[in-house]
Amino acid sequence: MRVSLRWLSEYVELPDLAPAALAERLTLAGLEVEAIQELRAEGVRVGRVEAIEPHPRAENLRVCTVSLGNETYTTVCGAPNVAQGMLVPFALPGARLPQGLVEETHIRGVKSTGMILSREELGLEEKSPGIWELPPETPLGADLAEILELPDLVLDLKITSNRPDLLGVYGLAREFAALFRADLRELSLAFPEGLRRAEELTAVEVESGEDCPRYVARVIQGVSWRPSPLTLQARLLKAGLRPISLVVDLTNYVMLEVGHPLHAFDHARLGEGRIVVRRARRDESLRTLDGVERPLSPEILVIADAARPVALAGIMGGEETEVGEATRDVLLEAAAFAPARIRRGSRLLGLRTEASLRFERGLSPENVDLASRRFCALLAQNKGGTVAKGAVDVYLRRPERRTVVLRRARIPEFLGVAIPESEVAESLSRLGLRLKPRKDGWEAEIPFHRADLAREEDLLEELARLYGYDRIPELAPSVPPRVGRKAPEEEFADRVRRILAGLGFTEAYTFPLVPAAEGEVLLRNPMALGQEGLRKSLLPGLLGAVRENLSAQIPGGALFEVGKVFFVENEAAREEYRVGLVLFGRPDLPLSGKAPYGPAELKGAVEALLSALRVEDWRLGPCDDPRLHPFRRATILLGQEAAGVLGEVNPELLDLPGERRVLFAELRLPLLQAHARPAAYRPLPRFPASKRDLSLLAPEGLAEAEVRARILAEPLVESAFLYDRYQGPGIPQGSVSLTYELSFRHPEHTLSAEEVEEAVGRILGALAELGVRLRT
Repeated sequence: MRVSLRWLSEYVELPDLAPAALAERLTLAGLEVEAIQELRAEGVRVGRVEAIEPHPRAENLRVCTVSLGNETYTTVCGAPNVAQGMLVPFALPGARLPQGLVEETHIRGVKSTGMILSREELGLEEKSPGIWELPPETPLGADLAEILELPDLVLDLKITSNRPDLLGVYGLAREFAALFRADLRELSLAFPEGLRRAEELTAVEVESGEDCPRYVARVIQGVSWRPSPLTLQARLLKAGLRPISLVVDLTNYVMLEVGHPLHAFDHARLGEGRIVVRRARRDESLRTLDGVERPLSPEILVIADAARPVALAGIMGGEETEVGEATRDVLLEAAAFAPARIRRGSRLLGLRTEASLRFERGLSPENVDLASRRFCALLAQNKGGTVAKGAVDVYLRRPERRTVVLRRARIPEFLGVAIPESEVAESLSRLGLRLKPRKDGWEAEIPFHRADLAREEDLLEELARLYGYDRIPELAPSVPPRVGRKAPEEEFADRVRRILAGLGFTEAYTFPLVPAAEGEVLLRNPMALGQEGLRKSLLPGLLGAVRENLSAQIPGGALFEVGKVFFVENEAAREEYRVGLVLFGRPDLPLSGKAPYGPAELKGAVEALLSALRVEDWRLGPCDDPRLHPFRRATILLGQEAAGVLGEVNPELLDLPGERRVLFAELRLPLLQAHARPAAYRPLPRFPASKRDLSLLAPEGLAEAEVRARILAEPLVESAFLYDRYQGPGIPQGSVSLTYELSFRHPEHTLSAEEVEEAVGRILGALAELGVRLRT
C-alpha cells in the first residue's frame, strides 16, 4: 500500500527521522517498507492559458501565452489537450522537478520560457495522456506545491494478510501513534442532514445473510458532476488512483483513509430505487465498470435492484448504475461481506480490485457506518449534496466482544526482558485495546478492527513490536531444548516408505484434490474446477502418475504412495493413512528379462512388505471392488477385518495408450500398525536345523494362509516354505496338493529324528481339524 506522510500527518504527529531511519523502524515493527518515493516540485505555480498560436515550424507544437495573474510567459507546448482558458501547473524557469531543472530554451526557433506540466512530470503518476487541467476554483498564481502537499514522502508498505486494519491511512496513523508515543486525532464524522428520511427513498433486503452481515444505505440528493479539490486529487494520485469526479473520488478517498470500501449508485437507475443483496442466478450476467460483460453463477454474491444485478458485491460496480454527469441523486453503499464469498467470486471472475483485496482479508461490520458517515462529512465539507436523514441499516449479525488475559509474569518469561507496567498499559491502549486490571495482570478488550489478536501470545508479540526488537537483549534460552518426535502413525508411514524403497519401488506424490464425483468429502471453497473433493483412494493419483510415465516413454515401473484418504463414516468426515502400489509395463532393470509385471510380482511385494512389518496373521479373501478386474482381485484380510485389496485394475477404468495392464494394491496403515509385531532379537542358533518336506492334500476352497498358520503354530517349526501347489491327474477332485519345506530347530539341543517325527505328528493333527491330510 502507498501512503503519503503528509496525509498521515493530518492524524498523527510524525517523528523527525530521516527516510531511511523511519523505514528501518517501521520494518522492525512489522510494517515492511518496500520503497520510498520522494516528491518535490519547487517553482511551480497555477497558470491560465490566455492564448494559443500554432508553432511556425512544427505542426504538433503550439505557442502558448500563460498568465500567473501579475506575470505572463510564452512557452512551447506539445500536449494535444491544451486549450485556451484552462488552468494548468506552470513551472517557472529554474523550477526543480523530479526529472530535473526547468530552463529557458529555444524549441525549433521559438523561445520557450517555463513549462506547462502533466501529472507525470510532477511525479504523481507513471503515464499521463496530456497536461493537467486544474479545477476552476484553484487560485491563479498560487504556489502549486503547497496545494499538492509537496514536498512529500510516499512509502510503499507491504501489509500482511492478517492486518487489514493497516490498509487505510487512519489505521496506519493509529500504528504510528503507538510506535512513536504520539496522540491520534479523531476523524470528523459530523454532517448536516436534509428533511427527507432515507427510508422514504430506498429499501434494503439482504437475502444472503451468511454472506452479508451488515448493509448500510444512505441517499445523497442534489449532487453534481465536478472535479474534486486539488489536494484531494493529489492524495489519490500519490496512492496510485486516478481522480474522476467528486462523488467517485470520495468513495476511493474514504477507502484509502479508513480502509473500508464504499460504492455509489445512480439512484435514479436502480429499479424501484431499492437494493437486494443476493447470490447471482443462473444465466445472469453483468457489464462491469471496466466495460466487460461477465457471466455470473450462484457462487457469486451480487448487489441487485428490483430486477437485475447492478454490482459485484465487494468487487466492482456495474456500468448501468454508474455515477455520471447526469446523476443527481446517489445511493451510497457501505457493507461488510464474508471474506470467503468475495474471494471465491473474485477468483471465479478473474477480477481483483482494491475493494476485493480489503474484503477478502476480513472487515468488521462495526466499521461499516463509520465509513459511510465519513463520506458524508467530507461531502458536506465540499458542498457536494444533501444527505437524507438517517440511513437504512440492515444489521443481521453483530460480532461478539472478545477479551484476552495478559499475565504480568508472562511478559519477561516470553520476551526475555521486563517492561514497566505503565509502558505495557500505554502501548496496548494506544493500539485501541481497553485494559481492565487484574490481580495477575490485565484483561484486554480487543477492538473490532484487530481480528488478529486472539490469545495471550498475540498481545506479547504486540508488546515486543512496540517496545522494539532491537531493545530486547540477546540471551541464550534458559530452558534446555527438547528433541521432538513424530507421531507414531507418521513414524510407521516412514517405515513403510523405507521398506518399499528397499524393494525397488519409487515413491510418488500426487494431488489429493479430485472432482466432486470422485470424492465423498467435498470442499466448501474449492480452489478450481475439478478440485471440489478430497480423494477417497490413492488409485486415481497413481494412475495419473502411470499415465505421465508412459507419456515420457518409460516402458514400465513400480510406484508407491503413502498418503491420506478421506471418506464419510457415521455422517462425519474421516481421514486415514494408506499405502498404494502400482506395477505397470516391464521392469526397467538389468537381467529382468522382457516379461511384464504380473500378479505374482504384486503379491510378492505385498508379502515382502507385510513380512518386513512382521504382520503374520493375514490371508487373501474374495473381493468385489469394481475398480479391479472381476477375475483377478482379492481382499487382504487381517483377522476378520479388510486391510486392503490387490489385483489388476479394471481395463474399463484405464485411459492409457496401447494395450496396458496395471496392477494395484492398497492397504490401510492403521490396521497394519495395529497388527505389526515389534522386532524380536535373539542370538544366532547354536544347533543345526532339521529339514523335512511335507506334502498335503487340502480342500480346494481352504486358504493357504490358514494351512501355513497351523504349521507355524508348532513351537519347533522355524519356517515353512510352500514350493509346490498342484491340481490335476492323481489328485482327488475338490482337493489341492500343497508341498512345504519345513525347518525344525530347538534352541537348547540338536533335535533327534524322533522329536521331529513327533512334531510332524502334532502338525498333522492340527491340520486334520481343517480337513487337511498327508498326501501318500
